[in-house]
Amino acid sequence: MAVTLFWPDGEVHVIDTASGRIVFCENVSPGTYPLGRAWIDSDLNETVASAGTDVMAGLGRNTFTVTCTSRNYGIFDPARASFTLTVRDAAGRPYSESITLGRAGTKTLSVSFVAGEVGEGAFRISATSIR
Repeated sequence: MAVTLFWPDGEVHVIDTASGRIVFCENVSPGTYPLGRAWIDSDLNETVASAGTDVMAGLGRNTFTVTCTSRNYGIFDPARASFTLTVRDAAGRPYSESITLGRAGTKTLSVSFVAGEVGEGAFRISATSIR
């Protein structure tokens, strides 16, 4: 879902979000799970958050990642990119990490925690272009 907001001070925010499901199971080994990717392209005024498939994770220490890319065009480009990954465990507790990029580049967001309960959790990826 993409949203464009016009603020009184002239900044334009283009926001996109994607979400998915994580099922925590006893019979699956814990591990590292890529959840998707997100990017902004200030030249095209494009902001995209793209989730992968739903994930089955084990009980114990799991790590969830998202690859984030900012395609900023030069030092005079005013766009900044902000990315957030939020993962909820089976009890509904949120774990989150965010990053803001002022220049072109790629970073990986990573959220780790010990899953202690069987059940369904969720994740949400958001990408915001700030001008």
